[in-house]
Amino acid sequence: MSTASQNTRSDNLKDLLGSGDHTVNLNGVDLHYRVCGEGPLLFLISPGWGVGSGYLQRGFNFLRERFRLVFIDTRGSGQSGRPADRMKMSSNDMADDLEALREYLGLSTLQLLGHSNSGAIALSYAERYKNHVSKLVLIDSQMLGFSSGNDTQAFLEARAEDPRYKTAVQAAIGHFSGKAKPLASDAELSAFVAELLPLYLQSPEKNLALAREQLLVEQISLYAFEAQNAADKAAGSDQTALLDQVRAPTLVMVGRHDWICPVPVAERLHAGIGNARLVMFEESGHMPWIEEPEKFAAELIQFLEE
Repeated sequence: MSTASQNTRSDNLKDLLGSGDHTVNLNGVDLHYRVCGEGPLLFLISPGWGVGSGYLQRGFNFLRERFRLVFIDTRGSGQSGRPADRMKMSSNDMADDLEALREYLGLSTLQLLGHSNSGAIALSYAERYKNHVSKLVLIDSQMLGFSSGNDTQAFLEARAEDPRYKTAVQAAIGHFSGKAKPLASDAELSAFVAELLPLYLQSPEKNLALAREQLLVEQISLYAFEAQNAADKAAGSDQTALLDQVRAPTLVMVGRHDWICPVPVAERLHAGIGNARLVMFEESGHMPWIEEPEKFAAELIQFLEE
């Protein structure tokens, strides 16, 4: 490649990854991403169920002095658009959007971070586009095809009479049992997530206010919540069968007291991925960067800078 061509490509990349908001049409969907910080690129993916990347932008702001952060709103969430076919809202479809974005940006590899359901999206990408991932971070990750329902049920039963969790447990059981009134709007879904939020923390009495500040800012999309769940069920993906396809060095992080993506999920990820490291946060639930921020930041930065 000539020097002129290299300079042109570099200028284009600076434009495409310049600080601020960007939208590009990929796979028939307007995909929104926000860029901030300086340093090596790190792509942070929102979960696919409607919450958007805003909470990641607030929770992982500490990385911006070391990395150029690219926060992606998955299709149907945040500021990204919806597909014409709502059955194209699966986690695998969202992973395909990442591949389209990589090609659009002209990058050979991506350094990926996923939390909760976006861990499943990042994992899907790493399993199916294994040569295009340089590092993978899975934080309290979901894994499609791996059932943790018994652990979640045990967690809820153990906290049913704890005043810190009692109302949240009742709301969760009502929803999962189908006995609660179906959610009918973004506002109702957002209120439901707010009601459940204590369950995501080991110490809600200390950390609930900060969790609310990070997670409960934007409205959550009921469309994405319903469509992704239906599309993933229809796809019937089993990510456990492809764990050995992940080639990238992988950091698996999990809170000991996570109710929705409990420890056995992380242990299965660690056992199945050849080049994986497992870090447990003994005093955390689903969001260890809130409950053990110093340890979390140290472990994450060490891995990314190795």
